[in-house]
Parts: sequence; structure tokens; C-alpha cells
Amino acid sequence: MFCCLKSCLNGVLPAQSVHITKTSNPVQLDSSHMGHEVVIIKNGMRACGTGGVLANAPLVQSKSYFEVKLQQSGHWSIGLATQQTDLNQSVGGKDRESWCLNSNHLVLHGGDVIYRLDASKGAGVPNGGQNSPGHSTTTTAPGTVPVDLGPVSAPAFPPAPGSASAAEGGLPQEGDTIGVAYDHVELNFYLNGKNLNVPVLNVRGTVHPCLFVDDGAILDIVLDNFAYGPPPGFERILVEQSLL
Repeated sequence: MFCCLKSCLNGVLPAQSVHITKTSNPVQLDSSHMGHEVVIIKNGMRACGTGGVLANAPLVQSKSYFEVKLQQSGHWSIGLATQQTDLNQSVGGKDRESWCLNSNHLVLHGGDVIYRLDASKGAGVPNGGQNSPGHSTTTTAPGTVPVDLGPVSAPAFPPAPGSASAAEGGLPQEGDTIGVAYDHVELNFYLNGKNLNVPVLNVRGTVHPCLFVDDGAILDIVLDNFAYGPPPGFERILVEQSLL
């Protein structure tokens, strides 16, 4: 835990000189909705430790977008969740209150695999294409496959094939940026600005951005000044007051 915290704090220790701080974005990671072993720093923008954390603003506008920088590899999950999700889990998408892309290349909801990222196609394969050894083939909902995620057996990040970029391989790696776009019809994930083609439907309830971390993962949520920018028609998360 100390090593994780040391890495998490890297580059954000207070400087000796005094400087003027700009007005911060009201949207940030919410310390009142996080797991017991999650650490939030960098003005509410960085998560490390173990467990999940929600952002403090629900997605109430018609088309919203945010990004997450994969600062350090490990086990992570990125997506949306309601305030009823279990934030003391280390994997998102294991309950019916969260919808997440995970570091083992699965898109999960309710513990079921909706998609498995396919590096050869640079896109998602419904139902994971094939079941991993030892996983049940009995479906609990149309188009899903149950999967045991405790512990996650797949590597958090695949080996980098030479100098090929993650976008070319279609799989997230340390240093990449995951974009998340939601329009109350579809939830879509982007890798370094490229659509992963894993649209998630039937997201229910009042949802917030969520991050889950474990095994040394460090994630930074990006709420403006995006690295790749939102898809056409989408914009940064707005708080309810700004929608009036």
C-alpha cells in the first residue's frame, strides 16, 4: 500500500513556492462515495489503492463525455455506475449497478461479459468470441456470458508488440487514454480517440462516472482540456445548475 501511495503521489507533492490556484472544476472524484481502501489525490482527479470511486456529478445532460488516463498499469475498471454499486469491490461491472471496461479486456455488467476486446480486429467481440477455460457457458441474460473475476486471471496489460501503438493493437496499455461517451441510449468507450465499437445498451438509473483500481493501478479522470476530445455533439460533464 505504501508503494502504491508513493507512486500515486508522484508529481503532486506541494512545491515550496506559493502560487495562485485557479478555480477548480466542480466535478471531481467523490470522497463520500468510494471504497474503504481507495486513495484520492491531485485535487480529486487521481485514484489509486483498492476499490471503486464515483464522480460527484450524475450524467444528467443529453450527451456527456469524460476521459481517463491510465497512469500506471494494474487491475482497473472504467465506466458508469449508480450510487448503489459496491465500491469495496476491486472490479467494476460485477453487480447490476455498474457497466465497465476492465483491464482484462472485458466489458462487464452484472458479472456478465458483454464484449471481449479483440486485438486482431481492433474492436469488441460480442460474448467474448469464446469462453475462457473454466468459465460457465450458461447465460443469465441474452448476449452475455457469466465470468469469474475474483481474482482476474487475464493479464492487466498485454505485452507491447514491438513498437506498435495501443490503438493499432486495439487494447489499452499504460499511458493510454480511455474516453467514455454516454447519451442515455448507448455507452461507448474510446481508446486514444478511436471508438472501440463496444456499445453498451440498457444502462439504467442515475449514473455517475466510476473508476475501480487494484494491484497498483493509478487512474486520472479528465473532465476538461481533453487529450482527444469528445465525439460530435458530446461535451464535458455539466452540473445540474449549469443546465438551467
